[in-house]
Amino acid sequence: MTAELILGVNSAYHESSACLIQEGQIVAAVEEERFNRVKHGKHSRVDNAHHLPWQAIEHCLARASVTAAEVTQVGYSFDPAARREGNLALPDAGRVPAGEFGSPEGEETFYRSNLEALARLAARFPNARQHVLEHHLCHAASAYLVSPFEDAAVLCVDGIGELHSTWLGVGRGGKLERLARIPYPHSLGFLWERFSELLGFDTYGGPGKVMGYGCITDAVGELSNKNYLATLQEIVRPCADGSFWVDNEVMRFRTPDLSELERRFGPRRKAPVDRYEDASIAAALQRVTEETLLHLVRGLARLVGPGVRDLCMAGGVALNCVANARILAEGPFRRLWIQPAANDAGTAVGAAALIHAELGLPGRPRMAHAFLGPSFEEVELRRALEREGLTPARPDDLPGEVARRLDEGQIVAWFQGGLELGPRALGHRSILADPTRFDTRNRLNTQVKMRESFRPFAPSVIEEEVPRFFELQPGGYPAEYMLLANQLRDDRQSQILPAVVQENGSDHRSTSRMHLVRKAIDPLYHATIEAFRARSGVGAVLNTSFNVSEPIVATPEQALTTFLSSGMDALALGPYLIEARRR
Repeated sequence: MTAELILGVNSAYHESSACLIQEGQIVAAVEEERFNRVKHGKHSRVDNAHHLPWQAIEHCLARASVTAAEVTQVGYSFDPAARREGNLALPDAGRVPAGEFGSPEGEETFYRSNLEALARLAARFPNARQHVLEHHLCHAASAYLVSPFEDAAVLCVDGIGELHSTWLGVGRGGKLERLARIPYPHSLGFLWERFSELLGFDTYGGPGKVMGYGCITDAVGELSNKNYLATLQEIVRPCADGSFWVDNEVMRFRTPDLSELERRFGPRRKAPVDRYEDASIAAALQRVTEETLLHLVRGLARLVGPGVRDLCMAGGVALNCVANARILAEGPFRRLWIQPAANDAGTAVGAAALIHAELGLPGRPRMAHAFLGPSFEEVELRRALEREGLTPARPDDLPGEVARRLDEGQIVAWFQGGLELGPRALGHRSILADPTRFDTRNRLNTQVKMRESFRPFAPSVIEEEVPRFFELQPGGYPAEYMLLANQLRDDRQSQILPAVVQENGSDHRSTSRMHLVRKAIDPLYHATIEAFRARSGVGAVLNTSFNVSEPIVATPEQALTTFLSSGMDALALGPYLIEARRR
Protein backbone atom coordinates (compact mmCIF):
# COMPACT_ATOMS: atom_id res chain seq x y z
CA MET A 1 0.00 0.00 0.00
CA THR A 2 1.35 3.42 -0.98
CA ALA A 3 1.86 5.78 1.95
CA GLU A 4 -0.41 8.80 1.83
CA LEU A 5 1.24 12.17 1.27
CA ILE A 6 -1.31 14.85 2.19
CA LEU A 7 -1.02 18.53 1.28
CA GLY A 8 -3.29 21.16 2.82
CA VAL A 9 -3.59 24.56 1.13
CA ASN A 10 -5.18 27.84 2.22
CA SER A 11 -5.59 30.53 -0.42
CA ALA A 12 -9.17 31.83 -0.62
CA TYR A 13 -8.86 34.98 1.50
CA HIS A 14 -5.54 35.78 3.22
CA GLU A 15 -2.81 34.18 5.37
CA SER A 16 -2.04 31.92 2.40
CA SER A 17 -0.28 28.80 3.65
CA ALA A 18 0.57 25.14 3.08
CA CYS A 19 1.00 22.07 5.26
CA LEU A 20 2.29 18.58 4.46
CA ILE A 21 1.51 15.40 6.40
CA GLN A 22 3.71 12.39 5.72
CA GLU A 23 3.29 9.06 7.49
CA GLY A 24 0.94 10.63 10.00
CA GLN A 25 3.32 13.46 10.96
CA ILE A 26 3.21 17.17 10.17
CA VAL A 27 6.57 17.55 8.45
CA ALA A 28 6.14 21.18 7.36
CA ALA A 29 3.67 24.04 7.69
CA VAL A 30 4.45 27.60 6.65
CA GLU A 31 2.84 30.85 5.51
CA GLU A 32 3.44 32.40 2.11
CA GLU A 33 4.12 35.83 3.63
CA ARG A 34 7.42 34.56 5.01
CA PHE A 35 8.62 34.10 1.42
CA ASN A 36 6.90 36.80 -0.64
CA ARG A 37 7.37 39.42 2.13
CA VAL A 38 3.77 40.65 1.81
CA LYS A 39 2.00 40.74 5.18
CA HIS A 40 -0.72 38.07 5.34
CA GLY A 41 0.53 36.75 1.98
CA LYS A 42 -1.96 38.93 0.10
CA HIS A 43 -4.96 41.14 0.71
CA SER A 44 -8.35 39.50 0.41
CA ARG A 45 -9.93 40.35 -2.96
CA VAL A 46 -12.60 38.76 -5.12
CA ASP A 47 -10.10 38.18 -7.93
CA ASN A 48 -7.02 36.66 -6.28
CA ALA A 49 -7.99 33.36 -4.65
CA HIS A 50 -5.98 31.65 -7.39
CA HIS A 51 -2.80 33.43 -6.28
CA LEU A 52 -1.67 30.26 -4.58
CA PRO A 53 1.08 29.95 -1.93
CA TRP A 54 3.51 28.30 -4.32
CA GLN A 55 6.64 29.11 -2.33
CA ALA A 56 5.12 27.67 0.83
CA ILE A 57 4.02 24.60 -1.12
CA GLU A 58 7.48 24.09 -2.62
CA HIS A 59 9.07 24.41 0.81
CA CYS A 60 6.79 21.67 2.15
CA LEU A 61 7.77 19.34 -0.70
CA ALA A 62 11.47 20.08 -0.22
CA ARG A 63 11.23 19.53 3.54
CA ALA A 64 9.80 16.06 2.93
CA SER A 65 12.17 15.37 -0.01
CA VAL A 66 9.27 14.50 -2.30
CA THR A 67 8.01 15.62 -5.70
CA ALA A 68 4.60 16.94 -6.69
CA ALA A 69 3.93 13.67 -8.49
CA GLU A 70 4.20 11.79 -5.19
CA VAL A 71 1.47 13.79 -3.43
CA THR A 72 -1.62 11.61 -3.10
CA GLN A 73 -4.15 13.98 -1.50
CA VAL A 74 -4.66 17.76 -1.75
CA GLY A 75 -7.08 19.61 0.53
CA TYR A 76 -8.34 23.13 -0.25
CA SER A 77 -9.69 24.88 2.86
CA PHE A 78 -12.68 26.56 1.21
CA ASP A 79 -15.82 25.48 -0.63
CA PRO A 80 -16.51 27.95 -3.47
CA ALA A 81 -19.85 26.40 -4.45
CA ALA A 82 -21.20 26.70 -0.90
CA ARG A 83 -19.94 30.28 -0.77
CA ARG A 84 -21.71 31.28 -3.99
CA GLU A 85 -24.96 29.59 -3.01
CA GLY A 86 -25.00 31.15 0.46
CA ASN A 87 -24.26 34.67 -0.70
CA LEU A 88 -26.79 35.00 -3.54
CA ALA A 89 -29.69 36.51 -1.59
CA LEU A 90 -28.32 38.28 1.48
CA PRO A 91 -30.45 41.12 2.90
CA ASP A 92 -27.67 43.71 2.56
CA ALA A 93 -26.66 42.79 -1.00
CA GLY A 94 -28.37 45.87 -2.42
CA ARG A 95 -26.01 48.29 -0.70
CA VAL A 96 -22.77 46.42 -1.36
CA PRO A 97 -20.60 48.12 -4.04
CA ALA A 98 -20.83 46.39 -7.40
CA GLY A 99 -18.05 43.92 -8.00
CA GLU A 100 -17.18 43.50 -4.31
CA PHE A 101 -17.77 40.67 -1.84
CA GLY A 102 -21.51 40.23 -1.35
CA SER A 103 -22.53 41.64 -4.73
CA PRO A 104 -23.68 39.24 -7.48
CA GLU A 105 -20.80 40.27 -9.74
CA GLY A 106 -18.21 40.06 -6.98
CA GLU A 107 -19.36 36.66 -5.78
CA GLU A 108 -19.24 35.28 -9.32
CA THR A 109 -15.70 36.61 -9.75
CA PHE A 110 -14.69 35.09 -6.41
CA TYR A 111 -16.25 31.76 -7.33
CA ARG A 112 -14.36 31.59 -10.62
CA SER A 113 -11.10 32.63 -8.95
CA ASN A 114 -11.43 29.74 -6.51
CA LEU A 115 -12.20 27.33 -9.35
CA GLU A 116 -9.02 28.55 -11.05
CA ALA A 117 -7.08 27.83 -7.84
CA LEU A 118 -8.43 24.28 -7.82
CA ALA A 119 -7.56 23.81 -11.49
CA ARG A 120 -4.00 25.00 -10.93
CA LEU A 121 -3.58 22.66 -7.96
CA ALA A 122 -4.90 19.77 -10.04
CA ALA A 123 -2.39 20.53 -12.78
CA ARG A 124 0.51 20.76 -10.31
CA PHE A 125 -0.45 17.55 -8.49
CA PRO A 126 -1.73 15.24 -11.26
CA ASN A 127 -1.73 12.08 -9.15
CA ALA A 128 -3.54 13.53 -6.15
CA ARG A 129 -7.19 13.27 -5.20
CA GLN A 130 -8.55 16.76 -4.61
CA HIS A 131 -10.73 17.59 -1.58
CA VAL A 132 -12.82 20.78 -1.40
CA LEU A 133 -13.37 21.34 2.30
CA GLU A 134 -15.55 23.62 4.40
CA HIS A 135 -13.52 26.54 5.76
CA HIS A 136 -14.71 26.31 9.36
CA LEU A 137 -14.38 22.54 9.40
CA CYS A 138 -10.71 23.08 8.52
CA HIS A 139 -10.43 25.59 11.38
CA ALA A 140 -12.04 23.02 13.69
CA ALA A 141 -9.65 20.30 12.53
CA SER A 142 -6.68 22.60 13.10
CA ALA A 143 -7.94 23.16 16.64
CA TYR A 144 -8.91 19.64 17.69
CA LEU A 145 -7.26 16.99 15.52
CA VAL A 146 -3.70 18.21 16.18
CA SER A 147 -4.33 19.04 19.87
CA PRO A 148 -3.25 16.94 22.87
CA PHE A 149 -6.90 16.23 23.81
CA GLU A 150 -8.81 13.03 23.10
CA ASP A 151 -12.28 14.54 23.52
CA ALA A 152 -12.92 18.29 23.40
CA ALA A 153 -15.46 20.97 22.66
CA VAL A 154 -14.45 23.02 19.62
CA LEU A 155 -15.10 26.71 18.97
CA CYS A 156 -14.04 28.57 15.81
CA VAL A 157 -14.67 32.31 15.54
CA ASP A 158 -13.52 34.56 12.70
CA GLY A 159 -14.83 37.04 10.13
CA ILE A 160 -16.52 34.67 7.69
CA GLY A 161 -16.01 31.27 6.12
CA GLU A 162 -18.30 30.49 3.22
CA LEU A 163 -21.27 32.18 4.92
CA HIS A 164 -20.92 31.60 8.67
CA SER A 165 -18.74 33.42 11.19
CA THR A 166 -18.80 30.95 14.08
CA TRP A 167 -18.65 27.15 14.33
CA LEU A 168 -19.45 25.16 17.48
CA GLY A 169 -18.86 21.45 17.72
CA VAL A 170 -17.20 18.55 19.47
CA GLY A 171 -14.30 16.23 18.77
CA ARG A 172 -14.49 12.67 20.04
CA GLY A 173 -12.13 9.83 19.23
CA GLY A 174 -10.53 11.72 16.37
CA LYS A 175 -13.87 12.62 14.73
CA LEU A 176 -15.49 16.06 14.48
CA GLU A 177 -19.19 16.83 14.78
CA ARG A 178 -20.78 20.21 14.15
CA LEU A 179 -23.37 21.19 16.75
CA ALA A 180 -24.24 24.76 15.74
CA ARG A 181 -23.05 27.68 13.66
CA ILE A 182 -23.80 31.38 13.39
CA PRO A 183 -24.26 33.09 10.01
CA TYR A 184 -23.10 36.40 8.56
CA PRO A 185 -23.60 39.27 9.41
CA HIS A 186 -23.31 38.20 13.04
CA SER A 187 -19.51 38.25 13.07
CA LEU A 188 -17.01 39.15 15.79
CA GLY A 189 -14.17 39.05 13.28
CA PHE A 190 -15.85 41.62 11.02
CA LEU A 191 -16.69 43.68 14.10
CA TRP A 192 -12.99 43.98 14.92
CA GLU A 193 -12.07 44.83 11.34
CA ARG A 194 -14.74 47.56 11.25
CA PHE A 195 -13.62 49.19 14.49
CA SER A 196 -10.01 48.98 13.32
CA GLU A 197 -11.07 51.06 10.30
CA LEU A 198 -12.91 53.54 12.49
CA LEU A 199 -9.92 54.03 14.82
CA GLY A 200 -7.45 54.61 11.98
CA PHE A 201 -5.89 51.15 11.75
CA ASP A 202 -5.93 48.77 8.79
CA THR A 203 -8.26 45.78 8.73
CA TYR A 204 -5.48 43.19 8.63
CA GLY A 205 -2.97 44.12 11.34
CA GLY A 206 -5.36 46.48 13.10
CA PRO A 207 -7.30 44.07 15.34
CA GLY A 208 -4.16 42.98 17.22
CA LYS A 209 -3.18 46.60 17.79
CA VAL A 210 -6.68 47.55 18.90
CA MET A 211 -6.59 44.74 21.47
CA GLY A 212 -3.45 46.24 23.00
CA TYR A 213 -5.03 49.70 22.82
CA GLY A 214 -8.10 48.53 24.71
CA CYS A 215 -6.12 47.09 27.62
CA ILE A 216 -4.78 50.41 28.92
CA THR A 217 -8.06 51.87 30.20
CA ASP A 218 -11.79 51.20 30.72
CA ALA A 219 -14.74 51.74 28.40
CA VAL A 220 -15.67 55.20 29.71
CA GLY A 221 -14.25 58.07 27.65
CA GLU A 222 -11.77 60.23 29.56
CA LEU A 223 -12.82 63.41 27.74
CA SER A 224 -16.47 62.73 26.96
CA ASN A 225 -17.38 60.61 30.01
CA LYS A 226 -19.37 58.51 27.53
CA ASN A 227 -20.01 54.86 28.34
CA TYR A 228 -18.93 53.25 25.08
CA LEU A 229 -19.64 49.78 26.44
CA ALA A 230 -23.34 50.56 26.84
CA THR A 231 -23.44 51.88 23.28
CA LEU A 232 -21.72 48.80 21.88
CA GLN A 233 -23.97 46.44 23.85
CA GLU A 234 -26.88 47.81 21.80
CA ILE A 235 -25.09 46.64 18.63
CA VAL A 236 -23.84 43.23 19.85
CA ARG A 237 -26.22 41.16 21.98
CA PRO A 238 -26.26 37.60 23.33
CA CYS A 239 -29.16 35.38 22.30
CA ALA A 240 -31.04 32.89 24.48
CA ASP A 241 -30.04 29.99 22.24
CA GLY A 242 -26.34 30.53 23.01
CA SER A 243 -25.58 32.50 19.84
CA PHE A 244 -25.17 36.27 19.40
CA TRP A 245 -26.62 39.03 17.22
CA VAL A 246 -24.90 41.96 15.50
CA ASP A 247 -26.88 44.95 14.22
CA ASN A 248 -25.73 45.25 10.62
CA GLU A 249 -27.86 48.34 10.09
CA VAL A 250 -25.23 50.03 12.24
CA MET A 251 -22.12 48.10 11.19
CA ARG A 252 -22.89 47.93 7.43
CA PHE A 253 -20.26 45.30 6.77
CA ARG A 254 -18.93 44.99 3.19
CA THR A 255 -19.67 48.65 2.47
CA PRO A 256 -17.60 51.84 2.82
CA ASP A 257 -20.44 53.37 4.87
CA LEU A 258 -19.36 54.04 8.47
CA SER A 259 -21.97 56.76 9.05
CA GLU A 260 -24.00 54.95 11.74
CA LEU A 261 -20.84 53.90 13.52
CA GLU A 262 -19.45 57.44 13.33
CA ARG A 263 -22.70 58.82 14.77
CA ARG A 264 -22.11 56.72 17.88
CA PHE A 265 -18.30 56.75 18.18
CA GLY A 266 -17.13 59.86 16.36
CA PRO A 267 -15.62 60.44 12.90
CA ARG A 268 -13.37 57.89 11.27
CA ARG A 269 -9.76 58.63 12.24
CA LYS A 270 -7.32 59.22 9.41
CA ALA A 271 -4.62 57.59 11.57
CA PRO A 272 -4.52 56.11 15.09
CA VAL A 273 -4.90 58.76 17.78
CA ASP A 274 -2.73 58.05 20.80
CA ARG A 275 -5.16 59.09 23.55
CA TYR A 276 -7.27 57.47 26.25
CA GLU A 277 -10.59 58.58 24.71
CA ASP A 278 -10.05 56.38 21.66
CA ALA A 279 -8.57 53.62 23.80
CA SER A 280 -11.88 53.58 25.70
CA ILE A 281 -13.69 52.64 22.49
CA ALA A 282 -11.19 49.81 22.02
CA ALA A 283 -11.76 48.80 25.65
CA ALA A 284 -15.51 48.58 25.01
CA LEU A 285 -14.90 46.39 21.97
CA GLN A 286 -12.61 44.15 24.00
CA ARG A 287 -15.13 43.81 26.82
CA VAL A 288 -18.02 42.99 24.47
CA THR A 289 -15.84 40.38 22.76
CA GLU A 290 -14.91 38.76 26.07
CA GLU A 291 -18.54 38.61 27.20
CA THR A 292 -19.70 37.24 23.85
CA LEU A 293 -17.03 34.53 23.80
CA LEU A 294 -17.87 33.52 27.37
CA HIS A 295 -21.53 33.34 26.35
CA LEU A 296 -20.55 31.11 23.40
CA VAL A 297 -18.41 28.68 25.43
CA ARG A 298 -21.07 28.36 28.12
CA GLY A 299 -23.63 27.53 25.45
CA LEU A 300 -21.19 25.10 23.85
CA ALA A 301 -20.69 23.36 27.21
CA ARG A 302 -24.44 22.78 27.39
CA LEU A 303 -24.44 21.34 23.87
CA VAL A 304 -21.59 18.87 24.45
CA GLY A 305 -22.74 17.80 27.92
CA PRO A 306 -20.88 17.29 31.22
CA GLY A 307 -18.47 14.58 30.03
CA VAL A 308 -16.33 16.93 27.93
CA ARG A 309 -14.01 19.12 30.02
CA ASP A 310 -11.52 20.41 27.44
CA LEU A 311 -11.87 23.16 24.81
CA CYS A 312 -10.04 23.72 21.51
CA MET A 313 -10.22 27.01 19.61
CA ALA A 314 -9.28 28.46 16.24
CA GLY A 315 -10.26 31.34 13.96
CA GLY A 316 -8.75 34.82 13.97
CA VAL A 317 -10.72 35.91 17.05
CA ALA A 318 -8.98 33.13 19.01
CA LEU A 319 -5.79 35.23 18.82
CA ASN A 320 -7.33 37.54 21.44
CA CYS A 321 -5.15 36.58 24.39
CA VAL A 322 -7.09 38.71 26.92
CA ALA A 323 -10.38 37.02 26.07
CA ASN A 324 -8.66 33.62 26.15
CA ALA A 325 -7.55 34.22 29.72
CA ARG A 326 -11.11 34.93 30.77
CA ILE A 327 -12.37 31.83 28.94
CA LEU A 328 -9.91 29.69 30.88
CA ALA A 329 -10.52 31.41 34.21
CA GLU A 330 -14.31 31.88 34.07
CA GLY A 331 -15.54 29.42 31.46
CA PRO A 332 -16.83 25.89 32.08
CA PHE A 333 -13.83 24.02 30.64
CA ARG A 334 -10.79 22.93 32.65
CA ARG A 335 -8.18 22.99 29.86
CA LEU A 336 -7.73 25.08 26.73
CA TRP A 337 -5.67 24.52 23.57
CA ILE A 338 -5.57 27.04 20.74
CA GLN A 339 -4.08 26.49 17.30
CA PRO A 340 -0.97 28.77 17.22
CA ALA A 341 -1.89 29.77 13.65
CA ALA A 342 -5.48 30.41 14.68
CA ASN A 343 -6.01 32.74 11.73
CA ASP A 344 -6.62 31.40 8.21
CA ALA A 345 -3.04 30.11 7.97
CA GLY A 346 -4.03 27.30 10.30
CA THR A 347 -6.69 26.01 7.90
CA ALA A 348 -3.95 24.47 5.75
CA VAL A 349 -2.98 22.37 8.78
CA GLY A 350 -6.64 21.61 9.38
CA ALA A 351 -7.25 20.59 5.76
CA ALA A 352 -4.39 18.10 5.81
CA ALA A 353 -5.35 16.74 9.25
CA LEU A 354 -9.00 16.43 8.21
CA ILE A 355 -8.12 14.35 5.15
CA HIS A 356 -5.88 12.17 7.32
CA ALA A 357 -8.83 11.53 9.62
CA GLU A 358 -11.36 11.00 6.83
CA LEU A 359 -9.11 8.41 5.18
CA GLY A 360 -9.14 6.46 8.45
CA LEU A 361 -5.37 6.50 8.75
CA PRO A 362 -3.91 5.47 12.11
CA GLY A 363 -3.12 8.02 14.80
CA ARG A 364 -3.49 11.77 14.78
CA PRO A 365 -0.93 14.30 13.48
CA ARG A 366 -0.41 16.14 16.78
CA MET A 367 1.37 19.47 17.10
CA ALA A 368 3.98 19.26 19.86
CA HIS A 369 5.30 22.68 18.83
CA ALA A 370 4.94 25.34 16.13
CA PHE A 371 8.48 25.19 14.69
CA LEU A 372 7.34 23.76 11.34
CA GLY A 373 8.88 26.20 8.86
CA PRO A 374 12.30 26.54 7.22
CA SER A 375 15.44 25.69 9.19
CA PHE A 376 19.03 25.95 8.01
CA GLU A 377 22.24 23.99 8.37
CA GLU A 378 25.36 25.77 9.62
CA VAL A 379 26.90 25.72 6.14
CA GLU A 380 23.91 27.64 4.76
CA LEU A 381 24.22 30.25 7.50
CA ARG A 382 27.93 30.58 6.80
CA ARG A 383 27.33 31.18 3.08
CA ALA A 384 24.80 33.92 3.85
CA LEU A 385 27.35 35.64 6.08
CA GLU A 386 30.06 35.37 3.43
CA ARG A 387 27.78 36.93 0.83
CA GLU A 388 27.43 39.94 3.13
CA GLY A 389 31.19 40.08 3.67
CA LEU A 390 30.81 39.38 7.37
CA THR A 391 33.28 37.57 9.61
CA PRO A 392 31.30 36.64 12.71
CA ALA A 393 32.36 35.35 16.07
CA ARG A 394 31.48 31.80 17.07
CA PRO A 395 31.20 31.83 20.87
CA ASP A 396 31.85 28.64 22.80
CA ASP A 397 28.87 29.54 24.99
CA LEU A 398 26.31 31.31 22.81
CA PRO A 399 23.54 31.39 25.45
CA GLY A 400 25.96 32.86 27.98
CA GLU A 401 27.26 35.49 25.56
CA VAL A 402 23.76 36.58 24.54
CA ALA A 403 22.70 36.70 28.19
CA ARG A 404 25.69 38.94 28.99
CA ARG A 405 24.74 41.36 26.25
CA LEU A 406 21.12 41.46 27.34
CA ASP A 407 22.17 42.13 30.92
CA GLU A 408 24.29 45.04 29.67
CA GLY A 409 21.27 46.55 27.94
CA GLN A 410 21.90 45.42 24.37
CA ILE A 411 19.12 44.46 21.93
CA VAL A 412 19.92 41.10 20.31
CA ALA A 413 18.25 39.52 17.28
CA TRP A 414 17.83 35.74 17.60
CA PHE A 415 17.59 33.38 14.59
CA GLN A 416 17.56 29.68 15.50
CA GLY A 417 16.00 26.41 14.34
CA GLY A 418 12.72 26.05 12.49
CA LEU A 419 10.52 29.04 11.72
CA GLU A 420 7.38 29.40 13.83
CA LEU A 421 3.93 28.87 12.31
CA GLY A 422 1.50 31.63 13.21
CA PRO A 423 1.76 35.34 14.04
CA ARG A 424 3.72 35.03 17.30
CA ALA A 425 7.51 34.83 17.55
CA LEU A 426 8.26 31.95 19.91
CA GLY A 427 12.01 32.18 20.38
CA HIS A 428 13.20 31.09 16.95
CA ARG A 429 12.78 34.36 15.00
CA SER A 430 12.84 36.88 17.84
CA ILE A 431 14.32 40.14 19.07
CA LEU A 432 15.45 39.87 22.68
CA ALA A 433 16.04 42.52 25.34
CA ASP A 434 16.23 43.03 29.10
CA PRO A 435 12.66 43.16 30.50
CA THR A 436 13.78 44.76 33.77
CA ARG A 437 14.85 48.13 32.31
CA PHE A 438 12.54 51.12 32.17
CA ASP A 439 13.82 52.31 28.80
CA THR A 440 13.69 48.99 26.91
CA ARG A 441 10.13 49.39 25.66
CA ASN A 442 10.67 52.94 24.40
CA ARG A 443 13.98 52.03 22.71
CA LEU A 444 12.40 49.11 20.88
CA ASN A 445 9.34 51.08 19.76
CA THR A 446 11.24 54.15 18.56
CA GLN A 447 14.65 52.80 17.44
CA VAL A 448 13.93 49.27 16.23
CA LYS A 449 10.27 48.34 15.65
CA MET A 450 9.04 51.82 14.66
CA ARG A 451 5.54 51.28 16.03
CA GLU A 452 2.87 52.91 18.21
CA SER A 453 3.88 53.83 21.75
CA PHE A 454 0.98 51.98 23.41
CA ARG A 455 1.91 48.62 21.88
CA PRO A 456 3.02 46.17 24.59
CA PHE A 457 5.88 43.71 24.54
CA ALA A 458 5.81 40.21 25.96
CA PRO A 459 8.23 38.09 28.01
CA SER A 460 9.55 34.63 27.34
CA VAL A 461 9.66 32.95 30.75
CA ILE A 462 11.27 29.61 31.55
CA GLU A 463 8.84 27.13 33.04
CA GLU A 464 10.59 27.11 36.41
CA GLU A 465 10.11 30.87 36.86
CA VAL A 466 6.44 31.13 35.84
CA PRO A 467 5.01 30.65 39.38
CA ARG A 468 7.24 33.44 40.66
CA PHE A 469 5.68 36.05 38.37
CA PHE A 470 2.34 34.88 37.01
CA GLU A 471 -0.95 33.33 37.96
CA LEU A 472 -1.16 30.52 35.41
CA GLN A 473 -4.16 28.23 35.53
CA PRO A 474 -3.56 24.52 34.93
CA GLY A 475 -4.26 23.56 31.34
CA GLY A 476 -3.25 26.92 29.91
CA TYR A 477 -1.67 25.51 26.77
CA PRO A 478 -2.05 28.83 24.92
CA ALA A 479 0.75 30.22 27.12
CA GLU A 480 3.23 28.14 25.09
CA TYR A 481 2.08 29.99 21.98
CA MET A 482 1.80 33.48 23.50
CA LEU A 483 -2.01 33.35 23.29
CA LEU A 484 -2.90 34.00 26.92
CA ALA A 485 -2.75 37.25 28.91
CA ASN A 486 -1.69 36.29 32.40
CA GLN A 487 -2.28 38.27 35.57
CA LEU A 488 0.88 39.14 37.52
CA ARG A 489 1.07 37.44 40.89
CA ASP A 490 1.29 40.77 42.68
CA ASP A 491 1.65 44.44 41.74
CA ARG A 492 5.32 44.62 42.65
CA GLN A 493 6.16 42.21 39.85
CA SER A 494 5.39 45.00 37.39
CA GLN A 495 8.33 46.88 38.92
CA ILE A 496 10.60 43.90 38.22
CA LEU A 497 9.39 43.50 34.62
CA PRO A 498 8.40 47.03 33.52
CA ALA A 499 9.17 46.49 29.83
CA VAL A 500 6.76 43.57 29.39
CA VAL A 501 3.80 44.48 31.57
CA GLN A 502 0.56 46.07 30.37
CA GLU A 503 -1.00 48.14 33.14
CA ASN A 504 -4.60 49.31 32.92
CA GLY A 505 -4.78 52.97 33.92
CA SER A 506 -8.33 52.60 35.28
CA ASP A 507 -8.26 49.47 37.41
CA HIS A 508 -4.44 49.21 37.70
CA ARG A 509 -4.49 45.50 36.85
CA SER A 510 -1.18 44.33 35.40
CA THR A 511 -1.08 41.59 32.79
CA SER A 512 1.39 40.21 30.31
CA ARG A 513 1.09 38.02 27.20
CA MET A 514 3.61 35.55 28.55
CA HIS A 515 5.44 32.97 26.43
CA LEU A 516 6.10 29.85 28.50
CA VAL A 517 9.40 28.17 27.50
CA ARG A 518 9.89 24.47 28.24
CA LYS A 519 13.38 22.97 28.25
CA ALA A 520 12.18 19.78 26.57
CA ILE A 521 10.72 21.73 23.63
CA ASP A 522 13.35 24.43 23.11
CA PRO A 523 16.57 23.67 25.04
CA LEU A 524 18.75 26.37 23.43
CA TYR A 525 16.31 29.22 24.09
CA HIS A 526 15.70 27.88 27.59
CA ALA A 527 19.46 27.83 28.23
CA THR A 528 19.75 31.46 27.11
CA ILE A 529 17.02 32.62 29.50
CA GLU A 530 18.55 30.49 32.26
CA ALA A 531 21.91 32.18 31.64
CA PHE A 532 20.21 35.56 31.85
CA ARG A 533 18.65 34.51 35.17
CA ALA A 534 22.11 33.62 36.50
CA ARG A 535 23.22 37.20 35.77
CA SER A 536 20.12 39.24 36.54
CA GLY A 537 18.13 37.10 38.94
CA VAL A 538 15.19 37.11 36.48
CA GLY A 539 14.34 34.04 34.37
CA ALA A 540 12.62 36.00 31.63
CA VAL A 541 13.62 38.02 28.57
CA LEU A 542 11.65 40.44 26.44
CA ASN A 543 10.69 38.65 23.23
CA THR A 544 9.24 40.37 20.18
CA SER A 545 9.05 39.25 16.58
CA PHE A 546 12.16 39.56 14.38
CA ASN A 547 10.77 42.01 11.83
CA VAL A 548 10.47 45.73 11.17
CA SER A 549 7.24 46.68 9.33
CA GLU A 550 7.39 43.41 7.39
CA PRO A 551 6.57 39.74 7.97
CA ILE A 552 8.73 37.81 10.43
CA VAL A 553 12.04 36.88 8.84
CA ALA A 554 12.28 33.33 7.50
CA THR A 555 15.75 33.00 5.98
CA PRO A 556 19.28 33.98 7.04
CA GLU A 557 19.40 36.48 4.17
CA GLN A 558 16.24 38.18 5.42
CA ALA A 559 17.61 38.15 8.97
CA LEU A 560 20.85 39.84 7.92
CA THR A 561 19.08 42.46 5.81
CA THR A 562 16.69 43.38 8.63
CA PHE A 563 19.40 43.35 11.31
CA LEU A 564 21.96 45.40 9.39
CA SER A 565 19.41 48.16 8.65
CA SER A 566 18.06 48.30 12.22
CA GLY A 567 19.05 49.79 15.54
CA MET A 568 19.82 46.41 17.10
CA ASP A 569 23.21 45.66 18.67
CA ALA A 570 23.90 42.04 17.74
CA LEU A 571 22.50 39.04 15.89
CA ALA A 572 22.76 35.42 17.01
CA LEU A 573 22.46 33.53 13.72
CA GLY A 574 22.69 29.85 14.55
CA PRO A 575 26.04 29.42 16.35
CA TYR A 576 27.37 32.76 15.03
CA LEU A 577 27.26 36.19 16.63
CA ILE A 578 27.37 39.31 14.47
CA GLU A 579 28.00 42.83 15.77
CA ALA A 580 26.06 45.77 14.36
CA ARG A 581 27.84 48.01 11.88
CA ARG A 582 27.99 51.40 13.54
CA ARG A 583 28.33 54.50 11.37
